[in-house]
Amino acid sequence: MRIVFVNLHGNEFLLKTSNKMLFKQSVAIKHKYFLDYLLEQPDVEVCSYINKKGFSLAYTLGKPFAFLRFLEHKIVLKKNGIDLSKIKVLKRESEIRNNDIIILYQYYANQFAWANRPNVFIAVSMIHFGTAMSSVMEKLQPNVLFNESNLKKYSKIFNYFYGWFDKDFLVQPFVYAPRFKSIKPFQERENRAVSVGTITYMDNITCIYGDPCAQPARKQIKKHAKELEDYIACFNNDYKEDNTEKKVLPNDSFLIRLYKQWYNKTHVGQQKSYYSFNMVDKFNDFKMCVVGEEIMGIPGVGFVEGMACGCAYIGQTLGYYEDLGMQEGVHYIGYDGSLDDLKRKIHYYQQTEHQDELELIARTGYEYVRTHFNSQNVAECLLNKLKSYIAK
Repeated sequence: MRIVFVNLHGNEFLLKTSNKMLFKQSVAIKHKYFLDYLLEQPDVEVCSYINKKGFSLAYTLGKPFAFLRFLEHKIVLKKNGIDLSKIKVLKRESEIRNNDIIILYQYYANQFAWANRPNVFIAVSMIHFGTAMSSVMEKLQPNVLFNESNLKKYSKIFNYFYGWFDKDFLVQPFVYAPRFKSIKPFQERENRAVSVGTITYMDNITCIYGDPCAQPARKQIKKHAKELEDYIACFNNDYKEDNTEKKVLPNDSFLIRLYKQWYNKTHVGQQKSYYSFNMVDKFNDFKMCVVGEEIMGIPGVGFVEGMACGCAYIGQTLGYYEDLGMQEGVHYIGYDGSLDDLKRKIHYYQQTEHQDELELIARTGYEYVRTHFNSQNVAECLLNKLKSYIAK
């Protein structure tokens, strides 16, 4: 079978792209494990369809350079250590076969530039989903959507803009990176919770939630960090704290525009204080961790990372974790989203008589995450789910 990605070289969820290399930005390649897994499967041929909008540096250098897209594809794959012979390049829509599976990423509008809707199975990743692509996707009518949680169940904004989608929604759990390990013995850790995660803002969600903050639980903890310090060590970072963005104006010359784009990509939102400490060490310093969920209906990736480091995770009882097979009081500590309940739960587990109970939850959660949220298991499950649709 063939799995077809569109403009693979420009997809920062699957590999390190030209933009990330050019501007020396930190990168979290969240789905690279899936691409690596596919490349190892003898019965899977991985393809990259490069369309006319496939030059990922078009916004920076301009559309006239689009003819460089095939060269860019080759260079980026080499820089990522991918054997070029393992990726079949498709240059025309007509090269797509009826029994292919196309995987698109909603985050990239250039992947949806189709002259005609291919008569194939189409799966769309909703990672970092926005609202602008709703009408485009409705016209395309994908066969299945997937994300870190079932947005149909938990996301008010998804159902407002994507209410037309009435097919299956697959859950693709977060995967912890290999560096996240339990290093320090539980008894030697500080008897508090550590709160981590970036606080970001999205103007397009204000119409639904009344506020642009995408992680209100993190913002709440940061705002009350002083009064919570007996319970929580707050390391949340507000993305806007170092915002010195230079606005790109319509009348800017090519060189001025290029300079401003370079400056914004290398100086704005770099979160130097947040990246000044080692996250693995930080998780290992504490017995518990809190990673505030996204208001759009998604848990934070840090919950898997914290549990993989041996922390007892504290999360809101919204249903996300149960969908992943976890049980409150067994794999994680649940709370109702309020600061009062959060303090109450942490205080309970800080008591000497509840330390064994706390350690058991941390250990059970750790074992569950290591078994179910590793790259091999998650990639295999996703591929098998996609294959099952084709087999119907």
